[in-house]
Amino acid sequence: MRIDIVSDIVCPWCYVGKRHLDQALAQRPGLDFEIRWHPFELNPQIPDRGIDRETHWREKFGDASRLADMVGRLVETGLALDIEFDFTAISIQPNTRRAHELMHAAGESGQADAVAEALFEAYFVRGQNIGDVATLATIANACGLDDGMIRDTLHNRQFELTVDEHLRQGRDAGVTSVPTFVIDGRHAFSGAQAPEFILKVIDHLAREPAAQGA
Repeated sequence: MRIDIVSDIVCPWCYVGKRHLDQALAQRPGLDFEIRWHPFELNPQIPDRGIDRETHWREKFGDASRLADMVGRLVETGLALDIEFDFTAISIQPNTRRAHELMHAAGESGQADAVAEALFEAYFVRGQNIGDVATLATIANACGLDDGMIRDTLHNRQFELTVDEHLRQGRDAGVTSVPTFVIDGRHAFSGAQAPEFILKVIDHLAREPAAQGA
């Protein structure tokens, strides 16, 4: 069963959604799953060097009490999922285009899920600038990606146009929020849904074979 995930690395609910999906899939060890990650840019206007995180959040979310409530809810949610969100560690709001290109390269060798987890942790737990080429290269190396692939992806921008096209496809498909999940090409939903909800979708689709030619 194929699971497509549309996500942006700087989306904390995408990190939560991934952990919820992991929990759901762990309860169905008898099913074969293929996970594919797809790019989405929450802040495409941010320059390559990134911008000050505090300024960006103030401009985007405005009200300080609203932001505090959101952060508090995320921290509490994360603790139940072994995610130690540390928003105070984040000083740079990055441009995520190169991170998406790295994710695509990792997908070519079946390592996208591991790289996604590493990128989420680097940004939300350690506050690293995941728009920085050196930082991305270090993460990719730690995940075991080939040195040549890393160089071609981050320095030569081998997948820049490919990611551009995937972003366009997402827009054309009507994806406006993340995370968005598409299960078996037949059922789509948005948001960091609970594992129980994901399991209901998976179990329903497993019982109902896809129509021929779908």
